[in-house]
Amino acid sequence: MNKEKHMSNIYQGPGEADGPNPNQFLYVGVDIHKDKHTAVATNCFGHKLLEMEFANTENDFRQLVVNIRNLAGRENRQFIFGLEDSFGYGLHLAKHLFNSNLPVKMVPPVLVDRGRKYETHPEKSDSLDALGVAKVLIQRIDTLPDYSISITDELAKEIKELAMDRDFLVKEQTRIKNQLHRLLHKTYGSEYQGKFKDVFSLKALRHWKKYPIGKAYILVDDSI
Repeated sequence: MNKEKHMSNIYQGPGEADGPNPNQFLYVGVDIHKDKHTAVATNCFGHKLLEMEFANTENDFRQLVVNIRNLAGRENRQFIFGLEDSFGYGLHLAKHLFNSNLPVKMVPPVLVDRGRKYETHPEKSDSLDALGVAKVLIQRIDTLPDYSISITDELAKEIKELAMDRDFLVKEQTRIKNQLHRLLHKTYGSEYQGKFKDVFSLKALRHWKKYPIGKAYILVDDSI
């Protein structure tokens, strides 16, 4: 089935050209975490009909879909997913749902946080966060962006990951250099800084490895 056609058809039924009928859906909000997610399905009034905690794995994704399909069948409703984080820890779930031709909306965290402030008890939990996502979905089903996969999205994600990896490596390099500076100073005193132009060059590192103890070796000429 063509995914664009599928995504558009699910929002309109006969006589609904002006917008979707809120009562025709189950709204599945998902609170995303690294290893486990929490899904809450509600009707259009925000009444919880199902709650499920599941692992960030394909097997659990399939079980989630089975459970939601069964609930939708009993309630005679269509269903739509809302993910608060569809490009971070929620990426694999978003892709799974998208590739299964299921409608997925991207829910900005700021809208969930804003909704929580107006609750009688604005405490935070995975279950309440998932319910908050579902409520935003109910209120903004016609304006929230659909999740989609494009070459641009994939490139942007890869660039972001490369930038994060580079930042980590730069910080790790700085940490290791600072640690080595402390060890060299402890072993050789301040004189070690005058031994080589670059105390981290391969030649310098070979020297520190060859003479790991004692200030007496600082003047050894390795250039011969």
